[in-house]
Order: sequence, then structure tokens, then C-alpha cells
Amino acid sequence: MKRTLTIPEGLAIADVVGERLFEAGCTLAALPAHGLKPGGVRVAWPEMLEEADLDWINACPDDDMRPPRPSSAAITRMDESLSWIGLIGDDRMNWRKVVCLRLIVHPISHRYRFSWRDIANRVGTSHTSAKSWHQLAVAEIARKIAPDAFSAFQTFHFAA
Repeated sequence: MKRTLTIPEGLAIADVVGERLFEAGCTLAALPAHGLKPGGVRVAWPEMLEEADLDWINACPDDDMRPPRPSSAAITRMDESLSWIGLIGDDRMNWRKVVCLRLIVHPISHRYRFSWRDIANRVGTSHTSAKSWHQLAVAEIARKIAPDAFSAFQTFHFAA
């Protein structure tokens, strides 16, 4: 089922895509990572994040400090938003890496885990290039999911 992306008045579709990716990162960080059954936790992240330092998630010792579990609607939006990363072309793997690294946020403060300079060091470029790659990736996603005026369902009327 393909849902339509609602765009509030005064916002561009790329702004909405950026906000949805941030929300997806926050939802992903709030998901519980313990007690999953039957197979337990499996890593499904791409290989590009294998060297990421995720020890900061375990810094919250008790359940009082953990954020509330996300709703099913938030998880559905997260799944849809994370599927957009696959729309970035295979010739733009650095763009994907930057978007995936930017998705990692702290579960409580919602602050990005990696600064632009950290992301740039991991990708091997400057921080201004990392920012522009992120903006270009979001713009490409927005261009690919934007409703096209010519592909909309149209009913043909025949003269009687």
C-alpha cells in the first residue's frame, strides 16, 4: 500500500523528507533492543555502519530513563522513511552512508550522535561535502517520491 506524503503549507517536499528521516531516526532509537523473540536481535544495517560506536545506547541503566515505546503509526512511518534510502542510486553510495550516519540519534535527547565533521571523517571527505551530500540525497529522494502530475490516475470521458 503506497501512502501519499502530505506536505504542510509553506514547506517543500525535501523539507518533509528531511523531517521524516529525523523522525525515523528518533523512532529507531526508541525501539526496545532487549527481549526480542524468537530469534533475538539480528543486525540488518548495511555494512557501512559496522564500525559505528553504539556503546552510548547502553549508557541508560534503567527503564526510567528510556523513552516511551513508539506507536505502531510511528513505526509504520519509520519503515516507509527507511525504505526511501534505497531510492538513492548505487552510484551515490557516499550519499547513502551520510544519510545512514545522520539517522543515528540519541534516544532521549534526540541529538545527532555524529557531528558533520565526524561523518566527514568516516566517509573521507570535508564536512561541507558531507552536508551537501546529505542535502542532495534528500532532494533526490524527494524528487523520486514526489507525486507526478502525469502519472496520477485519470478517468477518460467518452462522448455519448
